[in-house]
Amino acid sequence: MTTPRNAADAADDSGSDQAEERLQSPHDRLINQTLQQIDAARDLLARHLPGEIAEHLQMGTLQPVDTSFIDRNLRRRFVDRLFSVQLTEQIVSSLDLRSSHVYIFVLVDHKSTDEPHTLIQMLGYILRIWENMLDNRQSLVPVIPWVIYNGVSPWRAPRSLGQLIPVPENWKQYVPSLELAIMDISRMSDTAMVGEPILQIALTLLKYGRDARLEAALVALFESVSQVISVEQVENLLDTIRTYVMSVNPTLGERQLDAMIGEFWPVQPEPGSVADQLLKQGEARGEARGEARGLAGGLASGVWALQSILGVPQSSAAELSAKSIEELQAELDSLKRQVASRIS
Repeated sequence: MTTPRNAADAADDSGSDQAEERLQSPHDRLINQTLQQIDAARDLLARHLPGEIAEHLQMGTLQPVDTSFIDRNLRRRFVDRLFSVQLTEQIVSSLDLRSSHVYIFVLVDHKSTDEPHTLIQMLGYILRIWENMLDNRQSLVPVIPWVIYNGVSPWRAPRSLGQLIPVPENWKQYVPSLELAIMDISRMSDTAMVGEPILQIALTLLKYGRDARLEAALVALFESVSQVISVEQVENLLDTIRTYVMSVNPTLGERQLDAMIGEFWPVQPEPGSVADQLLKQGEARGEARGEARGLAGGLASGVWALQSILGVPQSSAAELSAKSIEELQAELDSLKRQVASRIS
């Protein structure tokens, strides 16, 4: 299903891809790791895709599809997961389809607000998928875009190209149409956050991560899943949970979180605080970029990296370039203190 690439191209991309992975926001990393668990991904799509889509899919056939064929400029805008899933036999026969599968493209909105041009970015991504299929002499199939969003405010940006680019009624047959299905986790009811335990944990963290109610929400969740998640599974999840909470929640300290987890599972976190690890990551990014861009560029990159790690709104390139070296250093020091404050 994907375009073969030679080893040299793949090797060249690997370092860039790893860097992009490290630069993901806490929300991106959490949902991306959740979607890597195929049972959790199937549960998420089966329970939360729009019903008119889910009813025509055989979720047991869901499989991830590689997206390395999509150019870096598009890939770095998204945390994406592309899945292939078989259609029901009824749909295949009724539409006389040449292919029995569709693609589900999951976009994680990693901003704290909705993005007005998400539709255009999505359309570009879908086009790359279709181009890849044509290059491989495959039949074109539907690509269903799905946005997982956990912004503080409800999604208010256009959900369809018709809303984004209004045209006269008699023009509509000549212009593309695309509508986004959006899963707004921040406004999801707690009773809807069910399914695989890993999925429940991810949804709870995404909904309450920045909220003062996070501790109470996690205690209630751990009580309900502690009997079905093994110690081994918890050990695999522990680093993800701790990193996410330390990145986005300003009130729940690392030691407090570790004590809470220890009440339900006899596990010990890895030596060294998450806050220290996050701080070292940010400093390493700034230093690496600073070698190429000079002192001001390195400081600006450090600011941007720590903002990404902390899950706070990121300064634009114009905003950072307008600052003096002293101002950049002061902002970087302030962000470092924010990271360090999350140890207690």
